[in-house]
Amino acid sequence: MVQDRAVLSKMGKVKSKKIYKNPNRFFEFWLSNLASEARKKSVKLASTYSKALCSLKKYPIKLSSGKECQLLNGFGTAICNILDERLKDFAERNSLSIPEALALGNSLTPAELAKKCLTSVMIFSNEIPQPPRGKRAQTPEISTLNEDYTHLVTLSNQYPPAQPTRISIAKSSEKASSDIIHDANLLPVDYIPQGAYEIILLVDVRESFNKVKFDETVRARGVKWEISSLPVGDFVWLAREIGGSTTQREIVLGLVVERKRADDLASSIVDGRFVEQKSRMQRLGFRKMYIFEECRNMYNLRISHETLLQAMINSELVDGCDVVTCSNSDQCTAYLTSLTNFLTNESKKCDLAVYSGGRRPQKDPSSVDGLWGIPWLEYVDMGKKSPELPLREQFGLHLLQIHSITGAKAKDIVSLFPTPRR
Repeated sequence: MVQDRAVLSKMGKVKSKKIYKNPNRFFEFWLSNLASEARKKSVKLASTYSKALCSLKKYPIKLSSGKECQLLNGFGTAICNILDERLKDFAERNSLSIPEALALGNSLTPAELAKKCLTSVMIFSNEIPQPPRGKRAQTPEISTLNEDYTHLVTLSNQYPPAQPTRISIAKSSEKASSDIIHDANLLPVDYIPQGAYEIILLVDVRESFNKVKFDETVRARGVKWEISSLPVGDFVWLAREIGGSTTQREIVLGLVVERKRADDLASSIVDGRFVEQKSRMQRLGFRKMYIFEECRNMYNLRISHETLLQAMINSELVDGCDVVTCSNSDQCTAYLTSLTNFLTNESKKCDLAVYSGGRRPQKDPSSVDGLWGIPWLEYVDMGKKSPELPLREQFGLHLLQIHSITGAKAKDIVSLFPTPRR
């Protein structure tokens, strides 16, 4: 639906600006339909479709093709190809061009889309089972598609925008993420009283910047910091009990920060580290933050500056991350120092809630009052990289690196040849 609203320009004149509400309804309909059908066969596949649907619903700009969806989190080549095939089929059946068909699909309700696309649904029998023949047998199928679409949208709205659905390839990671979701409404297991703990900024040992200058700056502002090997994130904050006991508890506060220089962000997008690091940050159930640091050569990298900004926007809109932009390392240091001082002041006024065993605050992590965290050992365990995949899945991932090999083709090859040797 397109609504018109008047906005004032800088010159004081009135201009008309188009605001799109639910701009990608056609693609949302097909993703919800694919997810509902996949639930009958594979929970993992259904979760993949659901994650893509959740990302698409949060994206406020109209997309012109399924291929464009690939810039969103959760969309791979296979899903984008399926959406383009559905759009092409819809255009041919209605004797329309691709843009006209997409505009028509986005203007229809889910029920109207189900009626118009029902024939297309029966053709793709390899993904969606064919209904029984006969006119009477087709009528319940329409209502089923509509009900499944409504159910999936309701399900996706149960999670706040800052907590997107977490999906991992490894079984152990799936279990950890599942535990966080199911135990989200449980109470903390313990509290550390105010004034009985101190806040320490932990910096990853692999973080590359002038540590001597960093040390001088933060210590001049009364900030305690240490270098540690962090499994995920570049900066976290540790709450350490004050006292002479040798069994001092160390609690990692529910905030993880990843610093990305423009050149490092470009490299991590190309080699896939950016998505992998983000998935491990999501696995923690913490509030997530990116510090995007500009550099001199950021307009002459392997990927464009606009792509870097789009990656940060997607992280904020789709993944619920906070994004802070700094022009240099000095601004980054100043921001971390101010944030540490704020947490230190909060520690003097409120108790620290300690969660463990997959428990997390009932509210969205970004809106929780007071401080909370998890034990250090649990943070290390959850932040580890996923264990090695079985040979079959590794073979499939390597096949996807070959040009023109799609997800469907790789799946067919792996089904015939589970390993390279067989």
